[in-house]
Amino acid sequence: MSTSKEVDVALLDDIDIPTCFKILSESFGHNAPFVNIYFPNHDTPSGQLQGSNRLTAWKHTSQNSVFLKAITPPDVNVTTTENIIGLAIWTHMKDIPPQQLEDAENVEEVWPDVNDRRFMAALWGDYVKPRTHAVRESRGKGAYVLELLAVHPDYQRLGAGAKLVSWGTKAADEAQIKAVVEGTPVAKRLYEKCGFRAEIERMRFDAAEEFAERTKPQLIFLTREPLA
Repeated sequence: MSTSKEVDVALLDDIDIPTCFKILSESFGHNAPFVNIYFPNHDTPSGQLQGSNRLTAWKHTSQNSVFLKAITPPDVNVTTTENIIGLAIWTHMKDIPPQQLEDAENVEEVWPDVNDRRFMAALWGDYVKPRTHAVRESRGKGAYVLELLAVHPDYQRLGAGAKLVSWGTKAADEAQIKAVVEGTPVAKRLYEKCGFRAEIERMRFDAAEEFAERTKPQLIFLTREPLA
């Protein structure tokens, strides 16, 4: 979408979460295997309800996570409400993340199918390894982790993604700690423009042989050292 509207970043409210989850779903579509399995049926009403509830619970229980929205001003001729076009979740991760999926999620509720559950559990164990290393090597200072970034397809290339990323890199600079992200190949260029560099060009996912037919995530682990 071509527009000259200015993009701002603000704290996300609970009431915004269903809209933001739909943006997440439309942003990734079915082109991101990790999103597809982590948020089952994210393009269906039931999947979006479950996903929204999980994000809300996360927002309420994680004191170190900041939920952000990218917004454009309202079109006064149409509405008086802001237009949400993107979201991000940044976490100042001081402790290593849960190493087992069941310690992070209600696995039987989110993945009622046992094979889906076992596949996601296998992916999770590999997914958290690089960020775990980053937190451990920080010697107690922690790392700023960009846990989620999505911009609505109709509003990409307006700078929303860069502003959402820059919020966290600024916070990391102020704290003088590293920022990290597990990014898709499509987003690599954006992260590099924001100062990140690929530390692992292709993260390794060693799911069991029984899952050989399932599509594995293609993710890049990028890091950014704080600016003085």
